[in-house]
Amino acid sequence: ILQAPAQGHHSRRLLCDNIVFCVPSLCTPTPAMFPAQIARRTVQQQLRRCSSATTKQFSSSSSSSSSSSKPKQCIGGVVAASASAALFWASSPSRAESLSVGGLDARDSSVPPFTMDHPRYDQSTFFGRLMGMYDYIDPRTLFLSSDDVKQCQAMLEEFKKTGRVPAGVTDEEMWAARKNVEVSLHPITGEELFRPGRMSAFVPMNAPLCALMLMANGPKQVVLTQWLNQTYNSVNNYVNRAGATVDWSALLQSYGLAVTSACGISLAASSVISAVPALQVLGPFVPYLAVVAAGSANMTFTRMEEWNGAGVTVVDETGRELGMSKKAGQMGVAQTVLTRGVILPIAPMVMPILGMKLLKPFMINKPVAVVTELCLITGCIAGMLPVALSILPQKMEINVSDLEPEFQGLKDANGNPVTKAYANKGL
Repeated sequence: ILQAPAQGHHSRRLLCDNIVFCVPSLCTPTPAMFPAQIARRTVQQQLRRCSSATTKQFSSSSSSSSSSSKPKQCIGGVVAASASAALFWASSPSRAESLSVGGLDARDSSVPPFTMDHPRYDQSTFFGRLMGMYDYIDPRTLFLSSDDVKQCQAMLEEFKKTGRVPAGVTDEEMWAARKNVEVSLHPITGEELFRPGRMSAFVPMNAPLCALMLMANGPKQVVLTQWLNQTYNSVNNYVNRAGATVDWSALLQSYGLAVTSACGISLAASSVISAVPALQVLGPFVPYLAVVAAGSANMTFTRMEEWNGAGVTVVDETGRELGMSKKAGQMGVAQTVLTRGVILPIAPMVMPILGMKLLKPFMINKPVAVVTELCLITGCIAGMLPVALSILPQKMEINVSDLEPEFQGLKDANGNPVTKAYANKGL
């Protein structure tokens, strides 16, 4: 919160020990980042205390050591309260609540005018992509009924026809309606997505799967948990496919390859570690290696058409289609494997292991240990998934010189050489 850029002029400046902290009035761009009443009141109280302490410090001609420590304590309170609040989603998925601090409606002032021409958040910056991903994985949207989604569709259709926000509807509600539609319906077919396979179900579905894989003991449990994980991955890949149709042969082959590689690597690594005592320290990291290998194979094989077939669609700056490129497809698949296949599993498969080692003195019994580990896994997935998917832009910018010969020497509508091309990276 402290490092985020202040939204407009609605910010609190806390001057403590010659350091200026610009704290936005908790007008975080996404309603999914803050809980409801209890945490909200806690954060508001901390801000009021900070403002009071700061005013007293600078209005006093002389400050004692005890009074000078108050702003520091207040800042710590703000950070603690804000961090705890950011761990939860608690407002309505279809309508964002306003959050007022000091009489200012910070959320309303920070909401950009609604449009269908571009996303709500600037996708050219990491922060904008991160906020967009938090919207995309918001698990509250799983509770939307079909009627709720249809109502959101009707609001968007009315906007498309008139070019104006419907009467009595705010920009915030329109952005929420657009989010609800985009995360619930397939962009090509318009069909409602299978709920367990949606990206908004990624965290609640993967948390128990990761826990089972980390707790698996023995060959049978290892095979079972790896099979469950790759089965879910295949369902997720199918639900979030880019096209209207799917090559079932390629999907089944990728599924078989992923299950085989995951189980094979897990069993082989476990055998080697058991045979070589010096390698036993690496035992907890076997599930991570298996997930990385299987996930990378699954994505690579599922998207083979993109990097070894027809390629992906490439456009210029104006959106004019330039053709199909296998090289662009290879870049997209490689970037996706890096972020989702290699970086993403680090948090849920490695960090909980380290965390449990630090918390071992406090684990009084097995149920407490299981619950603690599950909480660590859930927090790591929820925190790392948006970060991993936001590292690289969804829209790749590619130098034309890096593409096939047929893209060299192209001209735009004004007769200028086309030097940059763009393609969708995929998730």
